[in-house]
Amino acid sequence: MKTLIFLMTLLCSLHVVADAMTVKEVPVTPTQTVSLFNGTDFSGWTKVITAEPGSDPDKTWTVADGVIRCTGKPFGYLMTQQSYANFTLKLEYRWYAQSEQMNSGIFVLKTGPDNFFLPKAIEAQLKKGSAGDFVLLSQATMNGLENPRIKSVKKMAESSEKPDGEWNSVEIVVKANTVTVSVNGVLQNKGTAAYTDAGAICLQSEGGPIEFRNITIGPAK
Repeated sequence: MKTLIFLMTLLCSLHVVADAMTVKEVPVTPTQTVSLFNGTDFSGWTKVITAEPGSDPDKTWTVADGVIRCTGKPFGYLMTQQSYANFTLKLEYRWYAQSEQMNSGIFVLKTGPDNFFLPKAIEAQLKKGSAGDFVLLSQATMNGLENPRIKSVKKMAESSEKPDGEWNSVEIVVKANTVTVSVNGVLQNKGTAAYTDAGAICLQSEGGPIEFRNITIGPAK
């Protein structure tokens, strides 16, 4: 219990290091499939990490050979500068090095300020062995669940993840207040009555050295 209280206090005390924090308030509803990552730089994205001695967003997040690479340290996320509604998000990820904490995630419907590590959002979990779980962050709600802080919704199927080092495909569909996530073509989760129908998209830094590529957004199916 003391450890939990300490961690909560620590998280609340952390502030973030970021550039160009603004997310456009009027959401975009995609009418065609477009790339969210140009393969060269972070145009359209904001790097947000917790402020620690020596922390540098440009060291946490880099681009090489058309791939986004995240060291996983410090904690934080890469956030779109645009809000989206009614969309299909597709991307690929892989673990590029072994780590004790193979953990990351994709946030959708992110709203509110970037004033602590876990913004209000619905996370499609990428943690090794748990890809496809939902994590409701910072009082985000879904499925009529009460959520005083953070709540997990377990995936529906057995793990469909590929071995470490191989590319995994993820598809997240947000249609009004319903969110689905598929991993390598397997439907892993579906949630209804999400707390909002629009928000930013984020790629998480949470300890695991991870890469992302082929990030596209299109109309909801």
